[in-house]
Amino acid sequence: MRSVILGSLGEVTAVVEGERPGTVIVENRGRNGGTSYWVVNDTGNALVRTFESPAAAPSVAHCADTTCYRVARTALRVEASDDGGSTYATSWELGGRAYEKLAESYPNVGNPADHLSSRAVVVHAVQGGHVVFVANGRDGLLYRDVHGAWARLGFPTSGEGCCFYEPPMRTDSKPRSIAVLAIVVAVAVAATLAPPAILAIMRRRTWRWTDIAGLLALAAMAGYGASIAVRFPNVGMFPGIFYGIPLLLAILACGPPIASLFGSDKHPTRP
Repeated sequence: MRSVILGSLGEVTAVVEGERPGTVIVENRGRNGGTSYWVVNDTGNALVRTFESPAAAPSVAHCADTTCYRVARTALRVEASDDGGSTYATSWELGGRAYEKLAESYPNVGNPADHLSSRAVVVHAVQGGHVVFVANGRDGLLYRDVHGAWARLGFPTSGEGCCFYEPPMRTDSKPRSIAVLAIVVAVAVAATLAPPAILAIMRRRTWRWTDIAGLLALAAMAGYGASIAVRFPNVGMFPGIFYGIPLLLAILACGPPIASLFGSDKHPTRP
């Protein structure tokens, strides 16, 4: 499922001024070679797909009054200026191990400097401040709201409803917390299934290596299922946890029958 979803993600190659006030046009190139254009408003909501390519050309720097932003073009980085573009400082950046993870995770990235980089920017003055839109290539559309918070929105699309975003790869996962959760679930499953396995061994008055292997395998499956459940990618308009939890429950539900199969004695010991 994860590889299918990632394979369907496109590449946001440009963002330009929209024809309607308070909107931008986002260019999303699909992995099949097709290109789609989406109208996005100043709150970051994808409104509708448009079938006409925009007349405006993308820009690597854009200003609203004396507030200016520019993109790095070879990295996922956006710089800001409050003096009309005389001096710039980094406003948003995704680098280091997080960037390496994205380059490794997105399929067929090619040269990250070309396809996994900030490519174009649009700045709009709005009531209370300004908003920013950035075309981030294979990482989708980046958005800064009026309060200054940056959000990786992803790739505009439609399906169950119009319109929403296919989310980009996560970079804020906490491997240590996920590992702890997996271990806790595995230990809990092992503790739950151990008594039936021990009773089966006592009835047979002997033990088999499959008893221990089966118990450990089921515990490992449960732990792995728990780690998948919390990291399951979003599908369309539904959050990943909507699919991850049923997957974990299915794994747990299959545990006792498989355990009984391992613990069964097809050739009982005669007294």
